[in-house]
Amino acid sequence: MLGIPETIFARALCALTFLVASLVSIAPVSADEPLFGYAYTADLLPKGKWELEQWITDREGQAFGHYHNFKFRTEVEYGLTDNFQLSGYINYSYLNAKNNSVAHLTEGLDIPFNHDPTKQYSAMRFDGIAVEGIYRFLSPYKDPIGLAVYLEPEVGPREQALEIRLILQKNFLDDRLVVAANAWIEFEHEQGSNLVTPGSGDVPDGAIEKATMAEIDVGVSYRFLPRWWGGIEFRNHNEFEGFSLAYRNMEHTAFFLGPTIHYGSEHWWITISALRQVGAIGVSSENKAQMRGHRIFGDEHTSWDGIRVRVGYNF
Repeated sequence: MLGIPETIFARALCALTFLVASLVSIAPVSADEPLFGYAYTADLLPKGKWELEQWITDREGQAFGHYHNFKFRTEVEYGLTDNFQLSGYINYSYLNAKNNSVAHLTEGLDIPFNHDPTKQYSAMRFDGIAVEGIYRFLSPYKDPIGLAVYLEPEVGPREQALEIRLILQKNFLDDRLVVAANAWIEFEHEQGSNLVTPGSGDVPDGAIEKATMAEIDVGVSYRFLPRWWGGIEFRNHNEFEGFSLAYRNMEHTAFFLGPTIHYGSEHWWITISALRQVGAIGVSSENKAQMRGHRIFGDEHTSWDGIRVRVGYNF
């Protein structure tokens, strides 16, 4: 099963069964339903409607040992107009890792630079807050294609970021088949200091890292039952040093592929996706050193990047 450990798959299946059963017992329920874990669509909340959404993403597995980086996102959305949606997020995470790097050490993605790499690392942290605005220019139900733009600034104790996204959506077969494509870019500024606990940041105190991420996300989903959708997602993630998209500053490119399933009722919905890193190319010497089996790890990615559950309630 794409190499996922049976124990992880069994736990995920049990958790999914329990979650769906619990939600079904709540009430009938749906609105702007996200059919994908990663790709956005041009479906927005109607004017005056609210939505509470919880994200849980497990970025699981690196070169060796064990690595679980749980990313949590609690979001409130509001439809200011039928074509403009505003959201606020609180981002936090829990990381547990041991001997995860290509060198069999506990180091890399989101692990503090001054952690003893011979020991296990486990901690929960606050990552920051974000505001998201999506404006829709064209509706996939009224126009030949859906078109929207997305802007998200994020501020946290370790880094600040700005993400800009172009969203396209095309519906087929009387809206039973949805194809979504996103192109986005993010500028990230990370400071090597933590005012609360000096030395706990991802880069050395006093250092500053600037990076640019550019990505293409594509999703295809089909409604196979009245309230059920199933499909597949693809991501191509590219990272550059500094605030530049010049090839000379490129550090790596990575590719991800996996299934997605969605259930939506009148007021609530759930979306589950799992993206496997299927290949990567290290460009910089530093990133090449973090390659194993045609995949990239280190400070960049995981084997499952990641296993994501999104649950929402509309009111």
